Amino acid sequence: MPSTKQVQTGEVRMVDTALAETDNVIALKGAQECVAPHAKDDPALRTSEIRYRRLFESARDGILILNAASLKITDVNPFMMELLGYSRDEFVGKELWEIGLFSDKEASQQAFRELQLKGYLRYENLPLQTTDGKLREVEFVSNVYDEDRHPVIQCNIRDITDRKQAEAERRALLASAQAARAEADTANSIKDQFLATVSHELRTPLTSILGWSQMLITGKLDEPESKRALETILRNARAQKEIIDDLLDISRIITGKLRLDVSSVEMNRVIEGVVEGVRPAADARNIQLQTKIDPRTGPISGDPERLQQIIWNLLSNAIKFTPEGGRVDVRLERSDSQVEITIRDTGQGIDPELLLHVFDRFRQFDSSSRRRHGGLGLGLSIVRQLVALHGGTVTAESAGAGAGTTFKVMLPVTRAQPDISKTVKVSPTIRDGSNATESEPSLDGLRVLVVDDERDAREFVAAALMVRGAEVVSLGSAVEALAEMERRPFDLLLSDIGMPEMDGYWLIDKVRRLPVQRGGKIPAVALTAYAGIEDRRQVLLAGYQLHISKPVEPGELTSMVASLAERNAKPVAIAQATNPKQLN
Repeated sequence: MPSTKQVQTGEVRMVDTALAETDNVIALKGAQECVAPHAKDDPALRTSEIRYRRLFESARDGILILNAASLKITDVNPFMMELLGYSRDEFVGKELWEIGLFSDKEASQQAFRELQLKGYLRYENLPLQTTDGKLREVEFVSNVYDEDRHPVIQCNIRDITDRKQAEAERRALLASAQAARAEADTANSIKDQFLATVSHELRTPLTSILGWSQMLITGKLDEPESKRALETILRNARAQKEIIDDLLDISRIITGKLRLDVSSVEMNRVIEGVVEGVRPAADARNIQLQTKIDPRTGPISGDPERLQQIIWNLLSNAIKFTPEGGRVDVRLERSDSQVEITIRDTGQGIDPELLLHVFDRFRQFDSSSRRRHGGLGLGLSIVRQLVALHGGTVTAESAGAGAGTTFKVMLPVTRAQPDISKTVKVSPTIRDGSNATESEPSLDGLRVLVVDDERDAREFVAAALMVRGAEVVSLGSAVEALAEMERRPFDLLLSDIGMPEMDGYWLIDKVRRLPVQRGGKIPAVALTAYAGIEDRRQVLLAGYQLHISKPVEPGELTSMVASLAERNAKPVAIAQATNPKQLN
């Protein structure tokens, strides 16, 4: 029968063998040497000590053992050494504040006084400074327990830096997403308000157009009333055209398709032309319109029409928001290597909070049903984009409500000498609604084929050309037009693009395949509601020489047709016809 000592020895040997066969055992021999002396004679206690030591050595959290009386470190596990970059000797005998935990000795001792009262201590975010000076965030948990009948303190330190960083990134992403959502909601709200405004601005002139047209049809209006009705229809139709032009400009700006036709421009002539154009509107409201223009400012490189649009938008805006009896000043002067244009009014002014958004697209300062002024609110946004395309800047200043507004445009001066032949003086008839028919060219003897599936549009174009002397055949389909061209010669083809079955592209393709003597080289104009830059490019590539966007005024139409006709062959001889204007 084995002795008690032999049994105990056998049990220890079995424990040793089991532990040795366990994966990831950490230095079992070293663990045995660390077993407390009183446990060596107690196999169960000895096994527990070995297991504890193994966990202590392999833990992926930092563990510190402190003397409860001195608060100094007596033991440290490998992970804590790895975390801070200290050796075991550099830990032992130190207090926590000396190894980078807690800000100073007093903070460390205060924490342990709290530990003695509670028996338990936990900090969610405690800074820990490593040997290389980096700060880590750790979760700190501390407990008091007895070891060999002596109180000791165990501190568990978990590095949560990566977790906190991930949480911060998630919070940042969430905040970004929420901000993007809020921005999208705001943009959608602004868009909805803008679409409502567009609907209002299009319907308002349309009401006058439809109403007066119906009253004219009844024949119950006398001559003065009929004239007033026609003037109202014309004025409101032009207002609708301006709205559509602004929408197209914004679309081109957004898509990056707005291009400049650059030449040398004298800004004094541009400003003088615009001022004359808006003067009737200013006089009608008794607004003083004063100018101070330095003719020596020199030329700039730019697109004359777009520069005119910049000044027109700013000046008409100033007049619109200036009360009756107010004043608008326009000044042009040289400032170093720039031309400075200042437009100052005594109008209602702009609130400082709104001043930051004055050039924003789709922004209406008053989109309510009670707003005093119409418009889409696109004019200033277009101004900013056009000025930027010219290499300049535009700013707005206002002291607040009732204090008026000042707009300043700075444009770079070109060193090139101005080419007077290319300098455009803006005609006051461009936007004021007058129709200078006296200056329109004659189309006598010009034989034109007009193609449009819309009867009203077709009859308008035919009438506008016949008034200036052209002889016109108007047809409603591309197939009919091609057949008519094979029957007799024409001097010019004017066709719509969007037509059912065979469109304007099909027609010009067939025409260009004809022999020259049958009209294969005929000058061709595309008159279409497809008014974008890409549409114009496609039209010209297809074989048309000219792109005119709908709607078009009679004077503009006849001028462009005459210009194209002059650049090509003279009209063919025309045989006698029953109706010298409308050919059948």
